[in-house]
Amino acid sequence: MHKTWAIIKREYLERVNTKGFIISTLVVPFVLIALVMAPALLLRTNLDNQRHIAIIDLTDRLAKPVTEGLQASYKTSKGEPIYNVKTLNVTRENIKMAKSELNQKIYEGVFDALLVFPADIFQTNNFELYAKNVSNIERNSTLERTVTNTVRRLRMQENGFDASLIEQINKRVQATTYKVKSQGSTKESGQLSFLISYIMVFLLYMALIFYGMFVMRGVIEDKSSRVVEMITSSVSPSQLMTGKVLGIGASGLTQFVIWILIAVFLSTFGLTAVQIFNPSIQNLPLPDISIWVYVAFVVYFLLGYFLYATLYAAVGSMVSQESDAQNLQWPVLMFIILAFLFMFAVINNPDSTLSVALSLIPFFTPILMFLRISMEAAPLWQIGLSIAIVLLTNWLFLWISGRIYRIGILMYGKRASLPEALKWIKS
Repeated sequence: MHKTWAIIKREYLERVNTKGFIISTLVVPFVLIALVMAPALLLRTNLDNQRHIAIIDLTDRLAKPVTEGLQASYKTSKGEPIYNVKTLNVTRENIKMAKSELNQKIYEGVFDALLVFPADIFQTNNFELYAKNVSNIERNSTLERTVTNTVRRLRMQENGFDASLIEQINKRVQATTYKVKSQGSTKESGQLSFLISYIMVFLLYMALIFYGMFVMRGVIEDKSSRVVEMITSSVSPSQLMTGKVLGIGASGLTQFVIWILIAVFLSTFGLTAVQIFNPSIQNLPLPDISIWVYVAFVVYFLLGYFLYATLYAAVGSMVSQESDAQNLQWPVLMFIILAFLFMFAVINNPDSTLSVALSLIPFFTPILMFLRISMEAAPLWQIGLSIAIVLLTNWLFLWISGRIYRIGILMYGKRASLPEALKWIKS
């Protein structure tokens, strides 16, 4: 036990005391938050910039209502109209010259865009948009939507329909979602609840892949540097594998605990800061994440990690270099990928027989059972059963991987085949 603990300590400190570990642990969460928030902040900044639009209206009917629609519907954070619209009196005879002059002004930055409404727009459903940057999808869709709504209203009025009444009839009806619990129901956003569950499951999915690969690479590095020959002279291969798996797992758990603490801090105190920049967030029904969800995250990370890490350690012991491990690791990797793909079926119906059965398959349990727990769809007996099944599976594969590891760790020069690995298990 003392020798195994020494290996655990070596593997743990070897990773935790590196700059890469410290940077990834402290910086990655904030980088991910920045990647999520930056597009929204940039869009908000972009929307606060006034845009100068020129209109040539050959119908003599659209310029005024389009201008009113743009200025009423799109405003800056200060309440000022985003679109500054100028309507130009142009006839059919001189429109070509007018377009040429306006295009020059667009190129010089005087106008952001020119809209030309042809006389037959009500028949062709088409108008012209001139801009220096025609790939601005947000601006293009805004202008198209405003012109479409204006044309539709004028068509209704011409045919004797009440445009306001039809707009009210066609108005979308939205559902306010409530989470039903044993103590009652609480208002909760379905989209936000799904997003949080998805992010946590995705982190678990990536963790199983990356930390399993770290174990495999650690084994291969020890083999290639011949360090393992010196280590195995004083400890058994099974002690070496156990120490390596536990040491790397402890470093991964340390990283996740820090990330969870950061997540709890941001969800508790960060909301106040967000509300300063966006007061409407106060009306958003944020999901109430139980502390047991975080506990389940750690538990199923450990269960899944030890299951896949032992398999990755066995794969690493069967090869002499990392390039040889690509094909051998695919059977292991496919189980993790399948669990992630099955996630979408479980989300739609977490209480179904299929969801329960999939979440009790040990290779899928760490991801799918945790997902059901985060959705409060797993009863306590199923959680206990899943933990027992994975623990039993871990013990079985620890024994199998240990028998592969004790022979493969000292093999050099070639990649072992699966039939050879089976012989090692039987020997």
